[in-house]
Amino acid sequence: MPTLNLPALLVALALSLGMAILGGLLTGNQLTRWFATLQKPRLQLPLWAFVGVGIIGYVFDTIIAYRLLTGVPDQTERIIALTALLVVMLYNELWNVVLFRWQNTFAGFLGVLAFLAPLLILQVTLLLVETVSGVLLLLYVVWVIAYDIPWSYTLWKLNPPEYEPVSRARTSRVEKSE
Repeated sequence: MPTLNLPALLVALALSLGMAILGGLLTGNQLTRWFATLQKPRLQLPLWAFVGVGIIGYVFDTIIAYRLLTGVPDQTERIIALTALLVVMLYNELWNVVLFRWQNTFAGFLGVLAFLAPLLILQVTLLLVETVSGVLLLLYVVWVIAYDIPWSYTLWKLNPPEYEPVSRARTSRVEKSE
């Protein structure tokens, strides 16, 4: 039975906890204020379930970080995989700014679509260097594709921003022609 690497576990836990705190700070009170006023998609999870899914995500991140720190002997592969994980974790938290601080459902939807690129890079990296973590992340990838994308699309369609970039372009052309 392998022994527990306490320093690696503490680093993995600190990473996930730090990201969770950052996400909370970036969201602020907009989850209970602005977001609470929006029309919700039919597939909207109740807040307690949404929080539960978030906690599961942080647990997955902790497990993956720990496995990368302790189970990938090649330093270059470990650094690349950890960097990809950090990028995905940070992007996930920065998305809170896009949806909740900017209060823009269209930008939130585009942010979820753009998130697929770093997520795919992490997925491929993990499958190549730490297969168990790759399989674990695959559960999250399925969640993003099956729930997050349809949810954010529907949220946008139900709550279009008052001012979208396309509208601005049309308005400025009309103003210039007058």
